[in-house]
Amino acid sequence: MSKILHSRSLYISLAIIAIIAVVAMAFRISNNAPEPLITNTVELGDVRQLVSVSGIAEAEQSADLAFPVSGIVSSVLVSEGDVVEVGDILVTLENRALLADRQDALANIRRAVAQRDELLSGPSESERDVTSNSVDLALQALDRTKENETRKVTNAKRLLLSSNLTAFSNDYDEDATPPTISGTYSCDNEGTYTIEMFRSGAQSGFSYRLSGLENGTFVGSVDQAIALGACGLRIQFDENSNYYNTDWQIEIPNTKSSSYTTTLNAYNLAVTQAASAIALAEQDVLLAEANARNNNAPPRIEEIARANADIAQAQARLARIDSEISDRILRAPFAGTITEIDILPGETVSNAPILNLLAASEFEVTARIPEIDIGKLSINQRVEMVFDTRSNETITGVISFISLKATEIDGVAYYEALIKMDEVPDWIRSGLNADIEVIIEEETDALRVPRRFIINTDGIYSVRQMRDTNIATTTVEVLLEGNDGFYAITGLNEGDTIVAPE
Repeated sequence: MSKILHSRSLYISLAIIAIIAVVAMAFRISNNAPEPLITNTVELGDVRQLVSVSGIAEAEQSADLAFPVSGIVSSVLVSEGDVVEVGDILVTLENRALLADRQDALANIRRAVAQRDELLSGPSESERDVTSNSVDLALQALDRTKENETRKVTNAKRLLLSSNLTAFSNDYDEDATPPTISGTYSCDNEGTYTIEMFRSGAQSGFSYRLSGLENGTFVGSVDQAIALGACGLRIQFDENSNYYNTDWQIEIPNTKSSSYTTTLNAYNLAVTQAASAIALAEQDVLLAEANARNNNAPPRIEEIARANADIAQAQARLARIDSEISDRILRAPFAGTITEIDILPGETVSNAPILNLLAASEFEVTARIPEIDIGKLSINQRVEMVFDTRSNETITGVISFISLKATEIDGVAYYEALIKMDEVPDWIRSGLNADIEVIIEEETDALRVPRRFIINTDGIYSVRQMRDTNIATTTVEVLLEGNDGFYAITGLNEGDTIVAPE
């Protein structure tokens, strides 16, 4: 029995020794095997220098809206959540009195414009006819006045020259009856008729020679009065008187007549009254002509300026009323969504905010840039953003503003940069967080290799390139050293295999 046990121990010992020998041999073989090569392929792609920061989405416009005046709310046209466009009416206040004032102001403007237009157009045809007729009537009245007054003066003069005419002899011993003078003297000349009687074969037995105011030889008549010359006077001789070789004179007018002074005064009065009446009629003509010129004349510059000033004043009143009406209408200053509203019709409001409007599609992202990176940023640099709420979607944009003022946080200065998105997704909301990468510099569609495959020897760049079964060192030119894990290079070809440094 002991013999069998001794044999089993021996076999176990030999097996352990064999296992140890195999393990040792395997370890020796593995230590002598070459390490595997790490390779990569040169490819086309983008290489970027980036500044990575975080940011938050904010509405570009958000406003707490209020009326500039107090009043009673007449209508509330929106509710929370309503989407409105710019200019939409949100809330209105009572303004009926102002609307009435506006109608009055419009009427004043129309009245002022009509008066100005009437002034510029001048009188109408009917008004021109009236003024023309006024001149014509005044001229006709002047003609009638001249005619009437001339007739009055003429009659007064005829009366003066014809009143109480008598024939007289300068012979104080003349006993013949003076001839009778009748008729109306119709000539204008004043003076003396001289009558020289002589015997003739006339029926009366005598004739006479006329001289002085008129000249001629005429037959004497005792039966009836006959013409004495051609000025309207008539003469008749007495049949019982002897007129042979007698001389008679007739003075025109008869200044020795008892009525001479009366008729002279009447004539002078007629002349004076005629001159006065004609002067008044001429003044009426001048006045009518002046009125016609004034009514038909173009408006003066001062009148036009006054008319335009009246229009401007009426328009200013309308503009003031419109402004007061506008103050009572609350409109959306931009498109957006009503987020809060706290007012009902019939309530009285002051100038305190009554609703909040948030821009519906105008969002921007605010990023805080540490001072170590601020010098790398500039306006219009491209940006890529990934929001926490949509981690599988990249939003692009550009930097639109970089603040000049720093904000210190935990002893580090940060500068705000505003990023404008190229397209605003419909899921964006104010307050969403984003991881932001600002593209400082970029090479697109360039040959690129991972950073670990670049060897930098005193500023000379190279890679280990696999050529067939050999590894050779190839010098390359680095176009851009990205901080995204790649270098943009030249000196290799797309598809070349490179080996990582040992």
